[in-house]
Amino acid sequence: MTSSRDPKRPPVFISAPIAALVEGIYRADTTIGDVREKGDHGLGTFNDLDGELLMIDGTVYCLRPEGNAEIIGDDVKTPFAVATHFEGDTEEVFDRPLTAHEFEAQLHDLIPSKNLIYSIRIDGTFSAVRARSVPKQSNYVPLAEVAKVQTIFEFKDVEGSLVGFYTPTFLDSVHVPGFHLHFITADRKQGGHAMGVAPLSVRVRLQHAPSVELGLPLTLDFLTMERTRDIEADLDKVER
Repeated sequence: MTSSRDPKRPPVFISAPIAALVEGIYRADTTIGDVREKGDHGLGTFNDLDGELLMIDGTVYCLRPEGNAEIIGDDVKTPFAVATHFEGDTEEVFDRPLTAHEFEAQLHDLIPSKNLIYSIRIDGTFSAVRARSVPKQSNYVPLAEVAKVQTIFEFKDVEGSLVGFYTPTFLDSVHVPGFHLHFITADRKQGGHAMGVAPLSVRVRLQHAPSVELGLPLTLDFLTMERTRDIEADLDKVER
């Protein structure tokens, strides 16, 4: 594994605690332009859960329920997004086929400390990527209910990139604990929230963050929110 000599690493920006999303608060005033000011690498969703958000090399895509990807402008709003400036301070190459289970275990082995937050980018070829997205939702429907209407699809023998983060368990009300990855094909035409990834030959880059910048929306919904849901259980239904 190689390591950058530059000790400076940017924070990870989180536009709102994921606890709000779990409770069904799907609208906020944060724009994609606001998110892009915080980084060039990220993921999240859009107001009303209108597709999956992926930002790669500074361009933001919406990954639709059919698996199609489209570029999104700066004026579109998001209730939840995570972003950072990414260069990568460690790199590992996997040049043999792995099952999704094997690859997940290998990724966990790359994490030096489970108590830090990391941004991650994986580029290469994959034998299979199992992914999902969701159709537009009504506000206040608990996130766990969305699992019933999500669409799941699979890409076979595909070249592309995974963008995302590793988050420690003690930040579970802020972001999804463990790995949270979104996938986009190399031609930037298709993608989704990654549920299982079987690589053929990939390059994995990690970058740890020294701090987290957390946004607290000033919307009435957020200001009056009460925690009623089991975050861990609900995220397991939707994110895994």
